[in-house]
Amino acid sequence: MKKILLLLFIIFSIVSFIFIQSKKITPLTISFYSWENSFDSENIKEKLYIKVLDIAYSTKLEIIKTQLKSKPKDFVPVVYITNETMKNLDYSLVSNAILKTLKNLDFNEVQIDCDWSDSSQSNYFKLLKDLKEKLNKTISATIRLHQIKYYSKTGIPPVDYGVLMYYNMSNIGDFNTKNSILDNDIAKKYHYNFDTYKLKLKLALPLYSQAIQFRDNKSLSIFEGIEKKDFDSNFEEVSVNIYKALNSFYFKGRYIYKEDIFRFEDSQEKDIKIALNDFLDLSKNRFDEVIFYTLKYKNKYNLEDLIKGKI
Repeated sequence: MKKILLLLFIIFSIVSFIFIQSKKITPLTISFYSWENSFDSENIKEKLYIKVLDIAYSTKLEIIKTQLKSKPKDFVPVVYITNETMKNLDYSLVSNAILKTLKNLDFNEVQIDCDWSDSSQSNYFKLLKDLKEKLNKTISATIRLHQIKYYSKTGIPPVDYGVLMYYNMSNIGDFNTKNSILDNDIAKKYHYNFDTYKLKLKLALPLYSQAIQFRDNKSLSIFEGIEKKDFDSNFEEVSVNIYKALNSFYFKGRYIYKEDIFRFEDSQEKDIKIALNDFLDLSKNRFDEVIFYTLKYKNKYNLEDLIKGKI
């Protein structure tokens, strides 16, 4: 009888151990985007996604290459492509431009950032397939919330995984927008079809802040990197995060007029935590990485503490 009980105890212990191990979750990797037109940072320990190329089109193909003055050991080159480019140019022209830039880089993965539309979807997806075939590397693509909610119409890009850009989710130029960077109430309107979306996802969250300048309710410009304290005695706070200029003067190197209106937008820690938890609830395929936008704001919060206990 003792032998049987001992055997049962051993079996129970093994089963319990396996169950506990299966419930263990690998901590999230914290990485960053670098979105400047030059990169010269050393001693970066974190994984980086560095924008290496901007591709745009107006009347002709326009290419801006990032000046890589130094190259971290662990980085993923990112290529930004405007939707207009994919609407107007054959994918092969875009592919050639990308391949030409990437040929001198040492990488295992490349990420393509394009907010494609119905009219550019076919051409864009051909580009992704072409890059996958010619590079024989991991290919990832950025995904917007609306492209998951309406994926039966927008399609699922033919890549190895997607990165959900959980920011820039409302109209920045609309005077009545609350916070175009991160508004969790707006985000919830797009919390559909995650259970049937076939592409594995990672999560991208914002760290930046900005102010949108309005005159006669029309947006004029964006002041990136603005902090709340920048709205000093030259401004009057007319409502929450809405400021009116009391004088005409130079503000952050730009001349503004009396009664210009500024909407201050920020990536607040509490909102980032809500977004992270919401995505965790939505994500049916376990994600292992959070990419913060951008590197220059990496010390804004204690990001290790921010994600601790949220997984």
